[in-house]
Amino acid sequence: MARRVTYQILDMPDGRFAVAATIEPDKTVFRNGFATQAEADAWVEGLRAIMAALGAPVSLAVREYPGSLPLDEVLAFLRKAPTETG
Repeated sequence: MARRVTYQILDMPDGRFAVAATIEPDKTVFRNGFATQAEADAWVEGLRAIMAALGAPVSLAVREYPGSLPLDEVLAFLRKAPTETG
């Protein structure tokens, strides 16, 4: 069975862009160093083509933010998120 893939484009503090792609259930890979968001978008389209050949759909991780997310804000949010115990 093909696994679902989600991605998000991140706006890095140095002005470049990165893509975080997660293959269910928990494998995340990063591709960084894109000079523009358009370059990151093009890489995602290539990822889509490759994953389509494998039957794995690719979708945006945070649909409310179709553009890039500032990495600093993402990290701040994750630090505030409650952790599971037990």
